[in-house]
Amino acid sequence: MGAMNWERWARAAGAGFVVLAVAAFIVGGEAPTVGDSTDDLISYYDGDRGKVLVSSLLFAFALAFFLWFAAAITNLLRESGEGRVAATVIAGATAFVTLQLALTGMAASLAYSIAGGGDPGVAKALFDLQWVLDMFAALPAAVFVLSSSVGFMRTRAVPSWLCWAGVGLAALFLLRTTNWARDGFWSPTGEYIFILIPAAMLWILVTSITLVRAAPSSSEAAQHPPAATPSATGT
Repeated sequence: MGAMNWERWARAAGAGFVVLAVAAFIVGGEAPTVGDSTDDLISYYDGDRGKVLVSSLLFAFALAFFLWFAAAITNLLRESGEGRVAATVIAGATAFVTLQLALTGMAASLAYSIAGGGDPGVAKALFDLQWVLDMFAALPAAVFVLSSSVGFMRTRAVPSWLCWAGVGLAALFLLRTTNWARDGFWSPTGEYIFILIPAAMLWILVTSITLVRAAPSSSEAAQHPPAATPSATGT
């Protein structure tokens, strides 16, 4: 019973990621854009220091839930015989989380001390760098979503419409890597992210709920234990 409960919690971690990420965005408030002045940048990170730090911490916890969710998808696909796709899922998720943790750490560093007591040029450089990393993080995010969707199609773990929605979401993530305008809709902080982020959150939430509902019950798991893994000697 305990093991199956852990499996359900792991699948539900996707919903946990969405809740914590949304909370982080709300707490963080209206952040500056790449087109804003350095004074506006410093005013936000130094003047709103507390809420930026709390937002960063919430998002760091959200990323931990995301990685747990990705591990649940990996386990599901591997048990269904899709080992190669499963490896791609966890690789994409790990790369995405690594980059997001790095840029989250930069935001927290700006709020902690750099914006208030450092060189304004350094603050601006770190701010721009975190958004460049965010764009690059869209590539492993696309790999995660696309490989998950392909695995779901092969195993029929979720409805086909949700798989195709994942393919569309992966395309949106790939487009995110081209947001190189200095200002406006196609800039790193432009309105495009307000299309991408809600779409990504919705897909993760629906996928998480669908996987939780499809998880076998404790009694079913007890009746059908996992097959033994062959040893290295072939016995």
